[in-house]
Amino acid sequence: MRLKQVVLAGNIIALVLVALLLTMARAEAKQQGKLKVGYTPGGASILAFVAQDQKLFTKEGVEVELVQFSSTGDGLNALNSGKIDIGISFGTAAPLTFISKGSDFTIIGGALAGGHPVIALPARAGQFKSIKDFRGKTVAVPRLYTADVVWRGALKRAGIDPNRDLKIIELKNPPAVLEAVKSGKVDVGIGASSIFLQAKESGLAIVGWSNDFFPQHPCCRIVAKGRAVNGAPDVYRAFLRALLQAEKIKDTNPKLAQNITKRYMNIDDNLAATFVSEPHQHVSVDPDKHRVKQMWHELKDINYVTSELDINRYINTQLYRDALGELIRRNPRDRYYLNAKKHFEKQNS
Repeated sequence: MRLKQVVLAGNIIALVLVALLLTMARAEAKQQGKLKVGYTPGGASILAFVAQDQKLFTKEGVEVELVQFSSTGDGLNALNSGKIDIGISFGTAAPLTFISKGSDFTIIGGALAGGHPVIALPARAGQFKSIKDFRGKTVAVPRLYTADVVWRGALKRAGIDPNRDLKIIELKNPPAVLEAVKSGKVDVGIGASSIFLQAKESGLAIVGWSNDFFPQHPCCRIVAKGRAVNGAPDVYRAFLRALLQAEKIKDTNPKLAQNITKRYMNIDDNLAATFVSEPHQHVSVDPDKHRVKQMWHELKDINYVTSELDINRYINTQLYRDALGELIRRNPRDRYYLNAKKHFEKQNS
């Protein structure tokens, strides 16, 4: 009899816990489709600016508050603690690192592929023509940033030992890398999209791009708490629909995207045009599961993370599939969305 009572009590406790978790999930999703969206002001934030400016979030029934952060780590810590609901420009390497350490993060889409500059003083620009030219140099990197990971992966493939063949100085964020390069304290810096314009304004040379190390590498995935996504998937689908429409505007009406970026980032016309049209920065909402998994293996190869997690469990492609499907249902002959579907099937199957 006592055993039955213990089992019954255990079942009741389990049911209570499930109910509690569901309640927490709904709370984390916020009421009536309200989302706090964290970003750093780089190439990945363009779509959020366009969607907010053109009232695409409102059109899809989502109230969005944009919250700016100075670093990827600060943004992901805010997401982890529930201070924001989504991160759109916090890289790929950093969210995956947080996941490897137990964070309840789910990748639900993309924002940027490639697009991170390698910077140096003009007098030193001629020294960097290939990955082998980093031997013997002092290099500033932003720890936890995607560009750092793809660069270290390229070093390993080139047979360069980062602990013996060069000196690496790890800094908190890309602005710190920019200052280290400007001051001459390092020979070269592995930058990020968020300092692209500042580097050009400072007269620094762009001696390469992260794309050179890992073509079309994923960066700036759209990340949310897994429990929140499961509790209110409609809200996150609506968010992705708005960004998909913003992506189309950016690609088909770049002048409008430039004007919006100019206002949101408080920059002049020339810088806005340069920023939005930079060919190394490929903006797309597609989650690109294949390359995210490649990045996961890259992280493990360079001992950035140690984990046996099945990363597939932390990449949700269904939300994007449904969001894109709804836009195609509304616009069955729209070539842009039909092409997006082809890319999705290729990159996420």
